[in-house]
Amino acid sequence: MAKRRKNSSMRFALWMILYALVFVVIFAVFLRIEWSYIDRQDKELTEPSHAIERYIGSFDSAHIRALSADFVSTLDHRVKSEEDSYAVIEGLFAGQLHYAKIGRESTEERQVYSIRSDDRTLGTMALESGEKLNGITQWNVTDEQFEFSDLIESCELLVPAEWQVSCGGAVLDESYITETGIRYPSMEEAYNYGFSLPTLVRYRIGNYIGDLTLSVVDAEGNETTAKDDPSAYTLGDRCTQNERDRFEDFTKRFLPLYIAFMSNTNHNAYDNYARVKNYLLRGSDLDNRFIDAIAGQVYSHSKGDYLHDVVVNGVFSQTGNTFLIDVDYMVDTTGNAGTIENTAGMLIVAEDHGSEGIFAKELFIK
Repeated sequence: MAKRRKNSSMRFALWMILYALVFVVIFAVFLRIEWSYIDRQDKELTEPSHAIERYIGSFDSAHIRALSADFVSTLDHRVKSEEDSYAVIEGLFAGQLHYAKIGRESTEERQVYSIRSDDRTLGTMALESGEKLNGITQWNVTDEQFEFSDLIESCELLVPAEWQVSCGGAVLDESYITETGIRYPSMEEAYNYGFSLPTLVRYRIGNYIGDLTLSVVDAEGNETTAKDDPSAYTLGDRCTQNERDRFEDFTKRFLPLYIAFMSNTNHNAYDNYARVKNYLLRGSDLDNRFIDAIAGQVYSHSKGDYLHDVVVNGVFSQTGNTFLIDVDYMVDTTGNAGTIENTAGMLIVAEDHGSEGIFAKELFIK
């Protein structure tokens, strides 16, 4: 019996020793894994990439505004509000942010990275190695250089001087006008003749970012659009509605007789002149030119002309009883080569003699 108890005690001791060895091995493996993990973490913490990842994650609204505050303060907030400007810049950071090391500017102690959003470079930042904390090198952001000046936009508008231009609900004052006294190209001869005609002005809007909300209102208070080409503008009304009606009626009576005289379709210049002279100011330069033209008509071989699409663009009151009529029209001329459609325009200088009628005293072909 004593021998059996002794063998049992020995087996139990062996099992306990084996169990302890297995526990020690498992614990050693666990410690090895834990140490490897901690060592890897320590190594990652010492890498600049860990700090820059945290930096990229810091681009909230407050950070972005702090970076761009100096730039935004230089913009024209009369045409684009400060909040709208910040919104444009914050939108740049809404994409996928990533970074790339700039090798030529980096050293072991100072790492420089470009910060990009999608395919756009937003700026650069620099990290410098600092003191070690618990054996881990600390990387600190020491410089941020972000550039937004390439966002600045500008635009120009060419409008009649009496028109009104607004941006974002605010009427633009004279400080936005860069050029005045620009002539209507189609009226050049009339300017040289000494008539007082309206002019165009050029607005320049700059130093803003984003899209503008522009509003252009003409002299009658109607919203319209600006035109890039000064020759696209015609002279608008500067008269009463009654004067407009009378001069428009005069123009549509005078033009067919003018075309008939100039084309000499019936080959009877004297009869054509007799009809048109009732609309001419007798003794004026225009009347004298008509008389001189009787001997040789412009379209002496014309077989016929058809006047259509007469458009009176505007009637402009001058001093006294003198008015300028801006008119465009089309003439189909039939000759030996067939029918040719011509677009033409003229500025008619006319005098209003009340009950006696309206008489043309000069005209300029546009």
